[in-house]
Amino acid sequence: MNILITGGTGFLGKRLVARLSKQHKVTVFSHVDAALPGAEVIVGNMLDQNDLTKLKRRNFDVVYHMAAVLDESDPNMWAVNVDGTKNILDLFKKKGLQRFVFTSSVGVLGETKRAAREDDPYNPQTVYEKSKAEAERVVMDYRLKYNIPYTIVRMTIVYGPNNFWRQIFEAARSEYPIIGKGENLWHLLYVDDAVQALELALLPQAKNQIYNIAAKDVHTYKETYRLVKKALHMRFKDKHIPVTAAKAAALMHETRARLRGERPNVTKMRASIERLIRNRVVDIEKAERELGFKPKYGLEQGLEKTAGELSS
Repeated sequence: MNILITGGTGFLGKRLVARLSKQHKVTVFSHVDAALPGAEVIVGNMLDQNDLTKLKRRNFDVVYHMAAVLDESDPNMWAVNVDGTKNILDLFKKKGLQRFVFTSSVGVLGETKRAAREDDPYNPQTVYEKSKAEAERVVMDYRLKYNIPYTIVRMTIVYGPNNFWRQIFEAARSEYPIIGKGENLWHLLYVDDAVQALELALLPQAKNQIYNIAAKDVHTYKETYRLVKKALHMRFKDKHIPVTAAKAAALMHETRARLRGERPNVTKMRASIERLIRNRVVDIEKAERELGFKPKYGLEQGLEKTAGELSS
């Protein structure tokens, strides 16, 4: 198959390119220029119609739309995540696309105090989550209007050896405290299991379906922190700070960064704190039953692998 991947130069995208390029012809459209073995890279901005013309004369069987802004401080978040999705879909309204695979977030369901299912109502809280929920609506609307088949892959927080998790590990090394009680449930997903799910999204039975994707095991925030410390071969210290104090410090950090004309550290923002202290757990039974999704990594194993790769 001829596959287009937007955002294929990112952490998850690079691994998907490596997997799919073994069997398919892969083209990557990204605002970042990078050499990706087995793939052609086209540099462009999804919001720039001139850049999008680079794709207009090309035909693709499948599009993986992964490009997105995750940083809540980025003023272009809504434009990229929603308008950018529309722009990519517009390219394929009359081209008989076999599948549009959209990477979304379980955050569109908001806080989940039980294992959330795919048909639970939208309840996004942050700007990022709201933009992803709206983009999902756009994807489903284009199926109705232009018969573009989709598969929406909703993932929990994906972890692995990238800069974001490097910052988290560095915070753990510096004895950053647990915010609040740490009793809320966290449901994570190792990056290689995320790639597995995205590849399975090409199956015929995944057409016009939504899937929650996460690991099999669920841990509390506190237990996750303990396993991070274990992966770093450090003693776990059960140290906490109140949520109000953490949010006040985050506000000060964001204000200081804004006054300096800088981007705040994403791990120190209020939106990140909200994600830390919320319950988030999803039911992956549908993906297991219909797609044969089988996560290989439990949290302890995945964090140890992450720590090892970050230190190498």
